Amino acid sequence: MAMTIHQLKIFWAVAQAKSYTKASKMLGLAQPSLSQQISKLEDEVGARLFNRGFSKISLTDAGKFLSSKAEQIIAGIEETEQGLKDFSDNTRGTLKVGMLSSVARNILPTTMKIFSHNFPNIEINVLEVAPAEAIDLLYARQLNVAVVAEDSLAASNLSFAKKKIFSDPYVLATPKTVKLENIKKKEDLNISYKKILSSIIMFEFGSQHKKRIDDWFKKNLETTKTIAFTRSYEVALSMVEAELGVVALPALTAVVGSNRSYDVNLYKTNLLDRSLVSLTPKQYENVEPSKSFTDSLKLAGTKLTLPNIKETPDFIKNFQNL
Repeated sequence: MAMTIHQLKIFWAVAQAKSYTKASKMLGLAQPSLSQQISKLEDEVGARLFNRGFSKISLTDAGKFLSSKAEQIIAGIEETEQGLKDFSDNTRGTLKVGMLSSVARNILPTTMKIFSHNFPNIEINVLEVAPAEAIDLLYARQLNVAVVAEDSLAASNLSFAKKKIFSDPYVLATPKTVKLENIKKKEDLNISYKKILSSIIMFEFGSQHKKRIDDWFKKNLETTKTIAFTRSYEVALSMVEAELGVVALPALTAVVGSNRSYDVNLYKTNLLDRSLVSLTPKQYENVEPSKSFTDSLKLAGTKLTLPNIKETPDFIKNFQNL
């Protein structure tokens, strides 16, 4: 049997993705090449590793056995490679980190200042990716650490070590001209306010997230229409600044950088807070430099400052109490 590490890594990615198409994107390999490597691996082990369905694939008994061993084998090799790098004076280590740009711009500068004191020769490669992509890249061994919202994690992602980094409330962002502090009833809204408040900007971060936000708007503002879908908090807030509509989002996303925020009003909501967590493959939880980097993230989280958030407008409170 001449099973290769390359084949094992491909097998592991396909097993996690449960799709050749998704695994090929995770690994950056053409799908025919990926399928060919899986076929070669099945020839080598003398058994089918996957049951091929119409839209998804599943592991056979042999595949389940290999999957339980593949994680340990790949992890052991990667840990060995990392350890050997420590013996080379000419090798600079690289830590690959994935997170949303709105998180990166606020937490990374402080994190890197803390981290670089003990690891001045480690380069940080930042990938600005959505939570689902970050998790896929962790499985594909293309990230060492990811920072995502905890509610974006499925039960299947529990194979990662998790640390809480920061928690921020969901807020309603309105244009600076739309001031809701003294609005007691919805009937008190003028025509201009009503038009803006009924124009919603939504995010493509997952069906559960969309439904939760959509339900909140329908319950609290009643008549609404979605004017745009985006994967970027920056784009949404720019639309709000331009008085095109309103958006519900985590408060930290409105912070541009040190003592700078988008020129919008932010109001409290009764949506659940967002909890940001770091994810690392469990075998690296206590291995450097990943351990120190996640510790630095956690410390940096204690230093974050939220923008000014106003109390929930009375006319929205009235709906929430119904």
